[in-house]
This record gives sequence, structure tokens and C-alpha cells, in this order.
Amino acid sequence: MNASTTLIPSTTSVETEEISACPNCSSKKLELWCRAYDRQHKSSQQEFIYSRCKECNLVFLSVRPVETEVYKFYPENYGPYQGTLNQRLQQDTNLSNERSLGDRQKYQYVRKILKASFNTSKASLKALPFKDFIREIQEFYQPTGEAAKLLDFGCGSAQFLNEAREQGWNTLGMDFSEQAVEQASRNGHKALQVSPTVWNEIEDESLDFVRMNHVLEHLYHPKQVLTAIGRKMKPGAILHIAVPNPHGISSQIFRSQWWGLECPRHIMLYSPPVLKDFLIQLDFSNFKVFHESITKDFARSLGYFLCDRGRISSNEVETMMQRKFLSAQLYIPMKIAAICKAADRFHIFAKK
Repeated sequence: MNASTTLIPSTTSVETEEISACPNCSSKKLELWCRAYDRQHKSSQQEFIYSRCKECNLVFLSVRPVETEVYKFYPENYGPYQGTLNQRLQQDTNLSNERSLGDRQKYQYVRKILKASFNTSKASLKALPFKDFIREIQEFYQPTGEAAKLLDFGCGSAQFLNEAREQGWNTLGMDFSEQAVEQASRNGHKALQVSPTVWNEIEDESLDFVRMNHVLEHLYHPKQVLTAIGRKMKPGAILHIAVPNPHGISSQIFRSQWWGLECPRHIMLYSPPVLKDFLIQLDFSNFKVFHESITKDFARSLGYFLCDRGRISSNEVETMMQRKFLSAQLYIPMKIAAICKAADRFHIFAKK
């Protein structure tokens, strides 16, 4: 591991390190996956590199900020800390109506491509095994008793903790952000800031459920964290991990313009087989994998694509997910992608 400094004109330039072996299996058989920078928050034009391990297929940031510097890429308005992103977008801009005629004409070539996905007959669509994803996920979230304890690791805002408490869970929130911990505490939850000694504050085998919603991909030391979490889980307790899918349809089409890449905050990107094998090494079992059918990641990735070509402004990228026409056109393709296990995000449930 060699430390260096990449100097690229930008508002933020951080010290970087090069990872020459896979963090998962230690193989040095690596190949370039993509080069990228912080598109989402535009904090820097500094380039980082993602590589893919040829042995285990983990995709990871092989030229990355050193761990002590990565906080510079987490602004105070970082989405997970807010908890009301969709509402805020709807208030800031009215995207329910079609845009001007000239603007619509500008997108005709995109629409023609998307319309091609609707050539499947209605009979074939009815035969597809669509499932109620939300209902399947919610079944795992039923408290096992009055004192059942749920840990939301990387809780961000207090929104989910509030909902879990209403369902009957005894709630505990943990986050790296002092802001997030304070918000959870103000909402009446026990809240802890992640530190080397924080695990001493949680009794061994005391947790019934652990949620890691789009957190694992941010961790520099995932094995260390999951090992600590495993010690705090009761036998038979459930772990729920949700992550972006580097084998999903958007990542395969857009690569460095993929919204789920979120460079350089996403340190490691796990496909379902990679994550399952990783959890088996940590003595988890009884896996259930669900591919989440959503349109917004593809829509925003398309936004990056159009922005790079001068078709839309950078401020319009995130609002692409609010366009009703685009969401309607993407609905069936994203359903099919989920059925084919190529969704943009997936969820894995495991027992300790």
C-alpha cells in the first residue's frame, strides 16, 4: 500500500493510497474497472480508480482517499443525513408536467431508445413473475418480542428509527456522523457514534436485528465491523444489508456515470455472490437475496450521461428521477432486470 498525493485542480485535493491487492481475497490479479471523480457533490475533480479482482469479482477503489481524509467528501447536506430528499426535490421543482416543446424535442432520441423496451406483448408482461418487494422485505421486520432490539448501523437521519419504534422495536442508532447521532438522540433513540471503543457499550448477544442500509460499501474495514456486529447479535438474529449492485444494469451501461458508483464515498462494491461468500466467512447463514426494482438510479445515471454531452445542466441530473415520462418508460425494463438478478440494488438477509 503506497501513499501518494494526486494534484488535480479542484476545490478539494486529498492524500490518496494505492491498493495493489484485493481487500477481500488478497489476490493481485486486478483489472481496471473505471476512473471516476465526485460527480454527485462536485467537491473535487480529483480522479480515483476502481479495479475488479479477477479471482473473487469484488469491485473496489484501488486508488482512494486515505481513510483520515475521506470525510472531506461527506458534506453536511449529504442525502442520508437529511431523510427528506424526495420531499425536498418535489418542493424545489415541479416536474410533474412535461417541459416545453423545444425541450421535449431535445430528448426525442432518448425516448425512442426507451420506447423500444415496450415491444414485449401485454400477454408476456402479465406472465412475468413480478413480486411485491416491499411486502417481502417488511416480513423480516416484525419484532420478535416486547424487548426486541434493533440496531440501525449507519442510521443517517432518524427517519427509519422512528418508523421501527412505531413497529415495536427497541431502537439503537449508530453512525460515523456526529450530526446523525445527535439527530437520532433528539428523537428519543439510544444513539452512539462509531469509534474503536463503541462496541463496549453494547452487550454481547443482545441484538435481535441489525440493519445496514447502504452502509457496507462505505467501509474501509468491513470485516472488522461485521465481526464486531456478529458478536453483538443473538444466535438466530437477522442481519439486513442493502448495497448498490456493480453487476446491475445501470453499472454495466454507464460505468463511471453510474449513479450508484458515488465515487469516492463507495469504497467497495459487492455483487450478490461476492457478498454472500464474504458473509459465509463470517459465520452467517440462511441467506435470502432480493433484487430491488427501482427506476431512479438508471434515470440519474442517464442524467450524468446527458450532462456530459451538454444536453442538461448538472443541477438537473438528480431531478431526472422525478420525470414521470421517464419513470414510466423505465418501469418494465427495471422489473425485468430485477427478475434477471441484474437490478441496480439488492438486499441480503442472513442469520447469525
